[in-house]
Amino acid sequence: MRKALSCVLMITLLLSGCRPAGAGETPEDAALALRETYQALAGWSASVDVSVCYTDTVYDFSLDAQWRRDGETVLTVTAPELVAGITARIAQGETVLEYDGAGLSLGLLDGSGLTPVSAVTACMEQIEQGWMAQCAWAGENGEHLQISFRDPEQEDNAGTQFLLTFDRAGYALLSAEVSAQGQKVLSAQFSNFTMELKQDDTKDDP
Repeated sequence: MRKALSCVLMITLLLSGCRPAGAGETPEDAALALRETYQALAGWSASVDVSVCYTDTVYDFSLDAQWRRDGETVLTVTAPELVAGITARIAQGETVLEYDGAGLSLGLLDGSGLTPVSAVTACMEQIEQGWMAQCAWAGENGEHLQISFRDPEQEDNAGTQFLLTFDRAGYALLSAEVSAQGQKVLSAQFSNFTMELKQDDTKDDP
């Protein structure tokens, strides 16, 4: 009987040791770890496909985004061809967009001055300091982390809200949805998302 009990204990220990890393992690724990990771970034770059749907007409365009913590954030339109090459530059500490070339006016997404272009960088503000209203695993096998951000003083489906989806393993930003007064006004798909750590950060970046 003692041998049988020892075998059961050994099997239990082996099975628990074979669980994947982070198997017991909650979405809230992962969200806090993700925030710390993004706060340690010097910058990131990505290709972004944006769909604006706050009017009866849907506008689609693509961007090359290079976000920098220190220095200038650059957003370059790559499609459609008619406006390709238009570049928005955001200086450190400024919220005003300055465009090279022809203007790209698609209106405002909400009453706070959020635009389809500035929404890309607004996602970063939410990640770093926005109020996390809800965190959950997503995807067929729970391989994604979804975080909903909104003003804690406003009720659900009021004001401007962000729903961001990340890769659970590497924390890369995969997609974003922006809603105003309960209506989705913008969606964005991120690809080739590459993070750059600060030079004084010694943590490995796979």
